[in-house]
Amino acid sequence: MPRFALAVFALVALPSLTFAQNIELTVDASEVSRKVIHVREVIPAAPGPLSLHYPKWIPGRHRAVGQIANVTELRVKAGGKAIDWKRDDADPFTINVAVPDGAKQIEVTFDLLLAAGAEGGAQFMTVASPKLMMLNWNDVLVYPKTAKPLELGYKARVILPRVWVADTALPVASLDVNEGVIDFESVPLGTLIDSPLLAGEHGRAVKLDDKSAHRVFIACDSPDGLEVPEATLKSWNKLPGEAAALFGENKPYRHYVFLLGLSNHIPRAGIEHHQSSDNRLSELALIKSAERKASATLFPHEFVHAWNGKFRRPADMIVPDYQKAQQTRLLWVYEGLTNYLGWLLAVRTGLYTPEEGRDYLAMTAARMTNVKARGWRPLDDTAAAASTLFDATGSWRSARRSVDFYDEGTLLWLEVDVLIRTQTKGAKSLDDFCKAFFGTGQGKAEVKGYALEDVLKALNAVAPHDWKAYFARRVEVAAEAPPLEGITAGGWKLTYTEKPTELFGTMEGLSRGANLTDSVGFAVSADGLIGDIVPDSSAAKAGLAPGMKLIAVNGRRFATDNLKTAVGATKSGGKLELLAESGDFFKTHALDYKGGARYPRLEKGEGKADTLAEVVKPKAK
Repeated sequence: MPRFALAVFALVALPSLTFAQNIELTVDASEVSRKVIHVREVIPAAPGPLSLHYPKWIPGRHRAVGQIANVTELRVKAGGKAIDWKRDDADPFTINVAVPDGAKQIEVTFDLLLAAGAEGGAQFMTVASPKLMMLNWNDVLVYPKTAKPLELGYKARVILPRVWVADTALPVASLDVNEGVIDFESVPLGTLIDSPLLAGEHGRAVKLDDKSAHRVFIACDSPDGLEVPEATLKSWNKLPGEAAALFGENKPYRHYVFLLGLSNHIPRAGIEHHQSSDNRLSELALIKSAERKASATLFPHEFVHAWNGKFRRPADMIVPDYQKAQQTRLLWVYEGLTNYLGWLLAVRTGLYTPEEGRDYLAMTAARMTNVKARGWRPLDDTAAAASTLFDATGSWRSARRSVDFYDEGTLLWLEVDVLIRTQTKGAKSLDDFCKAFFGTGQGKAEVKGYALEDVLKALNAVAPHDWKAYFARRVEVAAEAPPLEGITAGGWKLTYTEKPTELFGTMEGLSRGANLTDSVGFAVSADGLIGDIVPDSSAAKAGLAPGMKLIAVNGRRFATDNLKTAVGATKSGGKLELLAESGDFFKTHALDYKGGARYPRLEKGEGKADTLAEVVKPKAK
């Protein structure tokens, strides 16, 4: 395979754009295998004071994530001579310089030091293994303070290790195969930052079956992980058609590329962009059935964001630069609806079978039922506080709530979908809302803001209802129980059985631990470390807490299997005594529990129509 052959696909992604004074950006990633990227930037500037911003509030991240702490060797020059810079006291992401008389431009150089492995929230940053790199442009540039910074023209160049291939949604101007250089057409800063680049030594492009408007580019740590199973490829090929059936034929992009980085040395992630998505899984995720099932909603979720989140976005999340904080209270629409539609498309395309789709809903419903903090904290507060919750510890999630607008959003919007179908006797569905609200794209990357009132108006046009009161009850008020009427009115009910569903077992197996949240109230890792604890569960009442380590179960050395056996035996009178280590102290905790093993699943409601089957039925012709 010739080098950079894959990057040529980007040549047709966008028409050429030119600007009177482009900022020249060179990103030298030739040493990325040792976690170092060299940056050189030439910025047109007039004499006088100038502020340079390092981007921190990036669309899709929902909080400040810039890697300013990993920037080193920062130097500024004018006319070849070094000039002093000073960090802003109030904003460490900003530096101030004085451009000398006679200067027409300045040169900024720095190195970016990449995080090792999955440390420090690196899933939202530029990451690399020795064999691949996912480059986020916001990590490798500064931009001058100006009235409309997102419209600044950038002409970017990237230098890659010489045996690597690459792809991106950016338009390519030229390739130098021998030197490993890609030059891109001039684009606005907003387009550049919205168009990550995936590169690696082992890569391949997969054109999806719809006149080449969509493609998947895969880079992997080894050639072993590049093969796509036939069933997965078949589902990928259905995704554009099912999305068109859901949203209509008017797309909010010209071309779309799913970037998929496969490595055991970068954190898992899925991040939306207008004409691409940044997806990261383990090295052999495509060829291991368990990992394929665990990531079945990844592509559908990020693809839906092209419509919901990128094209249509809460108006308070559209900001004029990358330094101003976004107001995220409507993330239950942005992310919650996307989470539901991602699940929906996963089933409609066959990435999940209908049974697996129901098992997914059962796990989601049980997980949200165990969130006891919902009794004091409403859903929209988790969205408003998203910037604090994303990086919060996994401990105490049930007592504190986490970014629940994702999972609870799935249940909420299923409820809306089933309610519309019930109100209209099957004549309308949430699909009709999606077409009307999101299906007005003009084949280009643009942003249209909305407020909650716009959502309510569009829903009323599909099915008249007091939607304002409905969402006030479900979103703005604390409630003891999650929204489960979409499941029950859809013909099913949440139940618990002694054996886990296949999907539950798959997820639990990948964690290498034991998920006993629905029985005794906690999950535990393979080495005995307790994760979250459900308040008022038998584990909590017995004094167990997150961070404790189980040493023994009923007098025998801890193992996940003997723990699950002991929990199951409680139904027939078995005891459950857990020796736990906390710091350098040991204590035996006796759990007062008689319920046996409990695993969530959906059971068909007696005498009820299976509306859920209609919801997930494929719609593309």
